[in-house]
Amino acid sequence: MAKLDAPPAIGPNAQSDPRNDAFLREVDDEYRRSQLENFWSRFGRAIAIGVVAVLVALAALLYWREDRAQRAGATGEAFNLALTRIDAGNIVAAKPVLADLAKTGTPGYRALAQLQAAAVAVQAGDKPRGLTLYRTVAADAALAVPFRDLATIKATQLEYDGLPPATVIARLKAFAVPGNPWFAVAAEMTGLAELRLHHPDRAAPLFVAIVRDTDTPPSARNRAAQMAVALGIDPATLIARPMTGTAK
Repeated sequence: MAKLDAPPAIGPNAQSDPRNDAFLREVDDEYRRSQLENFWSRFGRAIAIGVVAVLVALAALLYWREDRAQRAGATGEAFNLALTRIDAGNIVAAKPVLADLAKTGTPGYRALAQLQAAAVAVQAGDKPRGLTLYRTVAADAALAVPFRDLATIKATQLEYDGLPPATVIARLKAFAVPGNPWFAVAAEMTGLAELRLHHPDRAAPLFVAIVRDTDTPPSARNRAAQMAVALGIDPATLIARPMTGTAK
């Protein structure tokens, strides 16, 4: 009687057949390959387009940053050149540089160029042009607030004598507040406008506040002190006394 082959071992200690393992690995690899091919056929194009788009965007960003840095450097050099020419008294050569920056420069340098051009025009006796440039900066919402505030103050100073006092007071209301960078000059113009309207009771506190503002230049504080005394303020009360400690 023929001897039958022993049945395959079963259990944790059973030895696996190498031929079965190889077959299973081959099936598993083929399945994975099939899945990958299906995935790539469905989404490969979109992935490739996405990768290219990201690379293009990154390259554009890097180029924009480099170009912006170079432009800023060139703009700064041009503005410094204009200032150097102005300091040397060569106003004629500085004007076209400022005019070009006012048109093509970054917002900051555009504002600086216009403000400098306005100052040059006023210095040269062309008050109308200077006033126009200051008004242009003050009305440009694309510029930073400090530039616009400076232009507003300068424009008001230039046309002060021709403005109704009420207009001066309304325009400078936001500036004539202690702590504002333009407090001293705005409060002085506002105080004088109040006097033109015969309101000494409103003008006096402004002059006193200017005197007590330690950030105000000495010349402006001296003028304010003289106006305050002329309005009947006791000189001894102009300088604020330090607060004493609470008695224990």
